Amino acid sequence: MSELEAGIHLYGEQQNTPVILLHSSQSASTQWRALVKNLISSHFVIAVDLLGYGQAPKVEFAANFRLEQELPRIISAVEHLGLSQPVQLVGHSYGGAVALKLALENPFKIADVVLYEPVAFHALPDDSPGMLEIQEISQAMHGRDAIECTRTFVDYWNNAGYFDALPERIQQLMVSQADKVALDFDALLNEPRRLNDYSGVDQHVLLLQGEHTRRSAKAVAEALSTVLPDLERAFVAAGHMGPLTHSADVNERILRFLRNSP
Repeated sequence: MSELEAGIHLYGEQQNTPVILLHSSQSASTQWRALVKNLISSHFVIAVDLLGYGQAPKVEFAANFRLEQELPRIISAVEHLGLSQPVQLVGHSYGGAVALKLALENPFKIADVVLYEPVAFHALPDDSPGMLEIQEISQAMHGRDAIECTRTFVDYWNNAGYFDALPERIQQLMVSQADKVALDFDALLNEPRRLNDYSGVDQHVLLLQGEHTRRSAKAVAEALSTVLPDLERAFVAAGHMGPLTHSADVNERILRFLRNSP
């Protein structure tokens, strides 16, 4: 492994097909560790720590934080590497929403995209059950201390009591990221793009979804499936955190798609 800049980790040979991996909120590029091991024989892997996570810089200007602010580091990395081949994108949850925005904006050549439950909540109608559920979670985190905010967030995406069962060092790391999680929510809910805009994504997309996920994530996947023009869908016997809890199954599907892509 080498590091292009803080939080941009490189694996494999640069002449291979490039792939960018984008992680979920309250995580880091290390969530893809097992996937990276399977990819480096066939791909040049660019594993990104999104702002405020892993080795990435913290957010310097928090007011009105938007998904757009995640893109410059990724675009700069691609430009610096001078890649000659189109890039494949893989994103989970918040990272999936970032990948979706990259695919739509198309700042560099993108071959195809894998999304595991991208939480593009801005694609939902304001009065829809999925939007109301995630707004309730977001509101439950406001005005609470970092520990309560983190417990609410982690338990929502996993199960009640999940946070309290974690080792103390993991809890402390998650609590230290609470401010960025709040910014992620703001970015996802206030992204100016809307559902119909994503009809402009012209790459082939694999949309992976957990069979036991939350209503909000399911609603986003269902909404996107109505507008993405070149879409393949698959379901995994997992929840929203499938890339971590069921990594073998999720990674096998991702690998098959990336390696079989034209």
